[in-house]
Amino acid sequence: MKPKISMLGSLPPIKGISPYTLNLVKELSKKVEIDFYNFKSIYPEIFYPGGTKTNEKEPKIKNVKIHNYLAWYNPFSWIKTGFAIKTDLLHVQWWAWTLAPIYLTLLGIAKLRNKKIVMTIHNVKMHENSLIPNFLNKTVINLADEYIVHSEDNKKTFLNQFKTNKKVKIIPHPIIEFPTSSIPKEILKRKYGFKKEDKILIFFGNIRPYKGLDVLLKTFGEIKNSNLKLIIAGQVWGSFSLYQNLIDNLNLKDRVKLFLGYNNKDLVAELFKISDIAVFPYKKFDAASGALSVAMFYKKPVIITDVMTIDKNYKSYKIAKSGDLESLNEKIYNSLTI
Repeated sequence: MKPKISMLGSLPPIKGISPYTLNLVKELSKKVEIDFYNFKSIYPEIFYPGGTKTNEKEPKIKNVKIHNYLAWYNPFSWIKTGFAIKTDLLHVQWWAWTLAPIYLTLLGIAKLRNKKIVMTIHNVKMHENSLIPNFLNKTVINLADEYIVHSEDNKKTFLNQFKTNKKVKIIPHPIIEFPTSSIPKEILKRKYGFKKEDKILIFFGNIRPYKGLDVLLKTFGEIKNSNLKLIIAGQVWGSFSLYQNLIDNLNLKDRVKLFLGYNNKDLVAELFKISDIAVFPYKKFDAASGALSVAMFYKKPVIITDVMTIDKNYKSYKIAKSGDLESLNEKIYNSLTI
């Protein structure tokens, strides 16, 4: 009989870190049985633009029982989950401060019941650098007994911030599997309005201020080559007006194609197939990038900035200075035959 653990996080059709969690659960289920405590409703639209669910079906995984108990609007579901955990070990995914009331309630009950809590921390620092998110983040993190982070840099940041003697282990962020497209690249280029000779950059992932899309657009505007195109694909957090103004003022309308909103996996596969390089011009970052792992799955050359980390064994990457247009411009030129 296999040993049994409990896990807390999100699985499809919930958005967010579900692709990561799904891969993790599939691997762990080969060695242990899992009670997985999932969300049936994770947070309101105001905190996660574009809705919280995809059209994917709930996965069916051998040795995994999924409990869809948790709803952000129902504190009784938080309490129910805290008392429902039967195993001695609870492995928790932690990534969004907006979930703090749920986690504080649930983990507090688990602690009172003498459960050991191992926490994978996806964002060592919250993206929102303000008092309340940082306070809630620290409060939740302090409830765990052991921690998992994704890189040596994450571990250093974590230890500088928390000064803890608890165990902190490094498990690198995996390359997340996505579908692939069997349609020839030339056909897909025509489908999306590109020419055969076009070279295509892709900016992929949620569009948030810290990700530096404005820096990329300003850099792109300095490159006067009509055959160099840019795909922007992702869900907008907040307003897109800053970026649209840059596109208009820099006369980039004919060179930039927008795929705003949540892009399904088949569309993502096609967009990456026609792209020549993925660009991640982040201004600040203390986490592992799921969007970057998708680009790596498709084996695309990538440009990242010096606030990010990447597996040094990955074959094709360049690092630009964060927020530096000249540095980013140089890396783009060095990465493409223009």
